[in-house]
Amino acid sequence: MKKHLNKIIILIFDKLFSFILLIIILPILFIIFLILYSFNNSEIFYISERIGYRNKKFKLIKFRTMKKNSDDEITNIGKFLRKTSMDELPQLINVIKGDMCLVGPRPYPEYIFQNTSERDIYLRHQVKPGLTGYSQINFTGQKRSLEEKISHDIYFVKNYNFLLYLNVIIKTPATIIKRFYLNPTGKTL
Repeated sequence: MKKHLNKIIILIFDKLFSFILLIIILPILFIIFLILYSFNNSEIFYISERIGYRNKKFKLIKFRTMKKNSDDEITNIGKFLRKTSMDELPQLINVIKGDMCLVGPRPYPEYIFQNTSERDIYLRHQVKPGLTGYSQINFTGQKRSLEEKISHDIYFVKNYNFLLYLNVIIKTPATIIKRFYLNPTGKTL
């Protein structure tokens, strides 16, 4: 019963907070949209298939940060967007649609899990993926292994409750600031 109540509270909070946040940041999104449109030859969004809740696939939306047809060449504006995590802001649409939550394990493409145990994959996907997560707020400034990230994700899933959820939201801005200063390249840490 308690777990079910947590899910309902989180669902209501997610939808309400995401909708309000989206309205507040609309001018910022519009400016980013215009900049990307002018510098990226109208390539504004990056849409990628990801694994979500109970292994259901969905289309993740991000601002494009890499050059077209490139797997690792980040544009200059892309570097800034990644360092500030602003490239992730369009995922508020994924939250409103119900594909994601504000907090949960970050959604990865399927190929990432090639060397991950089925048990860990199963556990990780028992909650919706998040815009931010427990793994993100435990960022130390160093590049981490997938196993480290997944162990934090599994801790979150096993201890899933609204207070832990709020704790992640509260700590996320400080993590973004830390990441901004410790990640000059904008690459995934």
